[in-house]
Amino acid sequence: MKYEEAIKNKKRGSSHKLMSYFENYDFHFGQLDREKKYNILEIGVQNGGGLWTLKEYFPNSSITGLDIDIECKQHEDKNNDVEVFSGCQMDEDLLEKIHQARGPFDIIIDDGGHTTKQQKTSFLKLFPLMNNNSIYVIEDLCTSYWLSFSGGQTEETTMDFLKQLSSKMTSRWASRSLNYASGGSNFAEGKTDYFDNNVASVHFYDSICFIYKKESHFNHGEWVVI
Repeated sequence: MKYEEAIKNKKRGSSHKLMSYFENYDFHFGQLDREKKYNILEIGVQNGGGLWTLKEYFPNSSITGLDIDIECKQHEDKNNDVEVFSGCQMDEDLLEKIHQARGPFDIIIDDGGHTTKQQKTSFLKLFPLMNNNSIYVIEDLCTSYWLSFSGGQTEETTMDFLKQLSSKMTSRWASRSLNYASGGSNFAEGKTDYFDNNVASVHFYDSICFIYKKESHFNHGEWVVI
């Protein structure tokens, strides 16, 4: 099933997304076993279409929504394992509560308020709580360039943050130096942070980004000669 088919066949709700997202989701989610049960969180429920598209695409999965509008509770159906929480995506206590109740999550899609502060707060809180081999998606990154969403007015937009995040996958080497002088190739121990060690890859497309989580066991030993 293609993602666009899931949107058309969903049981209820409506959604508003860039059509280019469909191909992006097919590329990344199409590699997963869609019959498996995943814990999935969508931030930003609005008209419920996103939740029910995910339920159509991953029929055996647990689907959770978060929206600041309490009216979005109408889109949940606990009999089908679709539950909606009400509140702000910057409320870290609430995010922890959702994680405890419905996580740890395998997929998180941020289609919420779209400001840098909202996107970064949710990511920095939730990404470390996710399972390994999970995927965190941030939609509508075009807002990083819109003044109405503080784009271009802050020192660091979400796009700036994500570019730095992608750099960390390789810039970790800056904290290690090869000891060629002594004839060896062992690394000097360097300081890394959580994201150095747990971001596997970052994939950019028009207005959307997929961040993969996988614990990295960085090899501090010798180079492998093949």
